[in-house]
Amino acid sequence: MNCPGNEREQLLSNKRKCPNCEASGISTRRFFKNTYFEEEKHEGVSTTLKLYEDPWKIKKTLTDSDLGVLSRLLLAVEVVKKQVLPMLSADQARAAETEEGTPIDIWDMDTASMHQLVLKKWASSKSSVFIGKWNQDFVKRRELKRGDKIGFYWDPYYSVFNFSVIERAMAT
Repeated sequence: MNCPGNEREQLLSNKRKCPNCEASGISTRRFFKNTYFEEEKHEGVSTTLKLYEDPWKIKKTLTDSDLGVLSRLLLAVEVVKKQVLPMLSADQARAAETEEGTPIDIWDMDTASMHQLVLKKWASSKSSVFIGKWNQDFVKRRELKRGDKIGFYWDPYYSVFNFSVIERAMAT
């Protein structure tokens, strides 16, 4: 009991489900918030394939303090706990929680260049920061400005954090 092609397409475009298609295990396709899903029902099991997911797990809109002479990028405590520390080795994670810190490799995807920053606990605010050559390797070289949105995500294949400028701030 399959739906005729036109009827099926009309049902899908209206985001309604066809009971005949569901019962027969036919794939249904739908769009949701700019993400393409394909769902297949087979023997009571539903699988959903998501073809697009935003990879940028760590996003930050740069502030004046991120761009200043202290050469450090302040990261929220929760972001570090959820998105950074679990990706590191046990020794690196322990060191990152100290004032000494641990070196972290960062691949700049936009310029295809590798850099290294130190992730450490900032004593005065108990927050975490990337320090080292942040100002030289990122702020000056990439001409970062207040309001620019940057992103990081962990690349498990190469064991590095990927970096990109996601959005440039509007010129004022």
